Amino acid sequence: MSDRPLIGITKPTRGDNFAFLCICAAVWLAGGSPLRITAEQPRLKRNIDGLILGGGSDVFPGLYAFKPKRGYRYDRARDEMEIAWARRAREAKIPVLGICRGAQLMNVINDGTLHLEVGEAYEDVDYPSTLLGHIFYRKFIAIAPGSHLETAIGNGEAFVNSMHKQAIDQVGEGLVVTAREKNGVVQAIENPARRYYLGVQFHPEFLIHRARFRGIFRQFVEAARSMPPMEGGPSPSAVGA
Repeated sequence: MSDRPLIGITKPTRGDNFAFLCICAAVWLAGGSPLRITAEQPRLKRNIDGLILGGGSDVFPGLYAFKPKRGYRYDRARDEMEIAWARRAREAKIPVLGICRGAQLMNVINDGTLHLEVGEAYEDVDYPSTLLGHIFYRKFIAIAPGSHLETAIGNGEAFVNSMHKQAIDQVGEGLVVTAREKNGVVQAIENPARRYYLGVQFHPEFLIHRARFRGIFRQFVEAARSMPPMEGGPSPSAVGA
């Protein structure tokens, strides 16, 4: 029997395979065993030790009482699957790590809101939109002392990548901001009342060539390893939520 904690990783049913594989690699290097979760294969009857909400398309704005963008194709099935899993994770008290869209969804399900276009909400957000820009561009973030992120990275500041066009606006109930850019854009949220609940706006799976960013996954997997096993299937309130 493997002593590797089982880590559920959400992704769209189609696409974002490279990001998913990078997360899988990061989880495996950290000592975990990755499990693919999609809307077509929600695996809600599986017991996992930790949940990673991956990146991807925009969260449906109707979930936080905003109007959807005209002509944009939202992945409502994925929203519903991830909300169901997030509720189950809360009930089972297992660790949750959100990446980019995942962090935004964590904020939304705690009654927070998002900026639909970060460039319209903040100054100095001339982030790259090209592939090379996404690979090489870095921006400075300041990290709160004593936070999970600061402990994982081992420093109160970092230079991270930028691949998002949305950002957290109103912070959800029970959440605190633990990292920001100089312009004020939120780069990390946590819930101090939960043993491990961290959302990061950047993509640490694309930075695992650096030990400090592997530390995020190592910290998360160790938190999952120390949790008691998840019991039973999902509650009726979680399924189909």
